[in-house]
Amino acid sequence: MNDKSYYLLGVDGGGTSCRVRLATADGRVLGEGRAGSANVRLGVDNAYAEILQATAEALREAGLDASILARTVAGFGLAGAVDDARRSAVRDFAHPFAGVAIETDAHTACLGAHGGEPGAILILGTGSCGVYQNAGRFQVIGGWGFMISDQGSGAWLGLNLVRQAMLALDGMIEPTPLSRALLARFENSQSRVLDWSEQARPRDYGAFAPLVLQFAAEQDPLAIQLLQQSGREAGALLARLQQLGAERVCLMGGLSEPLRPWLPKTLLGLLCAPAGDAMDGALLLARRLLNETAE
Repeated sequence: MNDKSYYLLGVDGGGTSCRVRLATADGRVLGEGRAGSANVRLGVDNAYAEILQATAEALREAGLDASILARTVAGFGLAGAVDDARRSAVRDFAHPFAGVAIETDAHTACLGAHGGEPGAILILGTGSCGVYQNAGRFQVIGGWGFMISDQGSGAWLGLNLVRQAMLALDGMIEPTPLSRALLARFENSQSRVLDWSEQARPRDYGAFAPLVLQFAAEQDPLAIQLLQQSGREAGALLARLQQLGAERVCLMGGLSEPLRPWLPKTLLGLLCAPAGDAMDGALLLARRLLNETAE
């Protein structure tokens, strides 16, 4: 196989959006594109529809047509691709690519953050997840969903704010300006909070995280308590990554910087800036598959 006649496609298929990066076999970036969520849990056909839409945009930017996809090896980092059955379903789907390598979007984010070298990431966004990679082997901690995991995340922060606000409404703890502000959104009604909670998703709870940060800046005691606890929870994930062997950890996600001051100071020496993004990690997956095919 002549590697130079092939192209590489790196796909970062998150729960909110799908981004792709098209490159030559030697890594020169030709174009990028974006589309909607490529979460495998929404269906493999839906994920491919978004991937192909983003790929079409990248092709237009590169001035190339879809005929090259038969000579394009793709690396997918997809939300929801957490087990062999889902990954096999993606690989076995009728796709236009020369080959597809697949991991979760957290795996490719870890690969990209350290350029394929050993290292770890800690994602602190709506959810939370830690990933350590060494020599192509991954170890994942957390990230098992809002109901049983996601400690230190935005959804965790919002859920615990709602719980504390309800305690204040019942007179079990002292209210604070933060709890009052939260309850004002529900007209200080337990039943309105209950009705909302029965339909609320993790992102709905995570939407309260900026409110906590706002009131923490004003020294609200409840906000500070919640951020201290979030810092401890995130710190426990960092400590576990260190136990697994990580000497460098990149923080990622919308809460990564706001929570940094609340992390245990003894672990701050682990933190480093990422070398690349999840699309870079997906391109590394594609590059490895191309090399394996050429052998």
